[in-house]
Amino acid sequence: MVFSLAIKQSSSQILLLCSVLGIASGCHKGNDHTFSDHARLTPKVVLRDVSFHSAALNREMTYRVLMPAAISPETKLPVAYLLHGGNGGFRDWSNYSDVARFAAKDLILVMPEGDES
Repeated sequence: MVFSLAIKQSSSQILLLCSVLGIASGCHKGNDHTFSDHARLTPKVVLRDVSFHSAALNREMTYRVLMPAAISPETKLPVAYLLHGGNGGFRDWSNYSDVARFAAKDLILVMPEGDES
């Protein structure tokens, strides 16, 4: 019964996140190519910007991760990948929406840089 309740709660959180993502995907902030970074965080969330070399693209790729500040090593959490829209970047979700509140509720959010691809 407890396991069933946990699955329903997790499913509800993911459904809510998908709804928010659907609504926000229609937003367009224009062709502003300046990179201001004012992430909307909550106290229980950690932000990490990570770069790695992609052999397939032969370039550095950047992505942002929002996750709960305290995660025990044995805990497995669901992951949601948030893709920015055209003319956007990996900072958009954290700067222009309140997605950090989902990370505070035991969800890992990964926002890769897609450039114009």
